[in-house]
Amino acid sequence: MKKVLSVYCKIDDILATIIKYFCALLLMIMIVVCFVNTVGRYAFHHSFRAAEEIVILCAVWVTCVGASLTARADDHVTLDLLQELIKNNKVRAVLYAITRGLSCLILILLLPAAFKMVKIYAPTKLTGTGWPQWVLYDSYVVGSIAIVLGYLRITPGKVRAIWTGTEEKSEYEKINEGETE
Repeated sequence: MKKVLSVYCKIDDILATIIKYFCALLLMIMIVVCFVNTVGRYAFHHSFRAAEEIVILCAVWVTCVGASLTARADDHVTLDLLQELIKNNKVRAVLYAITRGLSCLILILLLPAAFKMVKIYAPTKLTGTGWPQWVLYDSYVVGSIAIVLGYLRITPGKVRAIWTGTEEKSEYEKINEGETE
């Protein structure tokens, strides 16, 4: 079992690295397209028709796929106030596992609708770029799968750490307790 987990962690590390570079590339494209379009508009009185569409597509992809990096770092905004108030580590660990499990379940349950949207919009083209519109909806599919894989990676270790009381304090807890530098 440990060997399978080790292989999964290595594959997930590679996936996370790919996602980081992919998001960095998309952000760079957004910056360049916005800059070129702004210069074109104000210096040459000509804006590029596809610029807004490219920036929107990149922003949607960065948001959906980049969210998986946040999941891997366990930095998503969560409603864990109840978990913070409970002092029993075993109950906190169970609550943590339930919240992450529900998140994964919701993402998985929404996948069929996302696939349906991809299928519906497959023949439609975006007006500015002429790209197929399903490119926009694929971002949810890829992002959701990446988030679920990220949660599958971090949840068992985090539950174990909460259960045994060896969990490190979150930034929020450190700030509230005045432990920040």
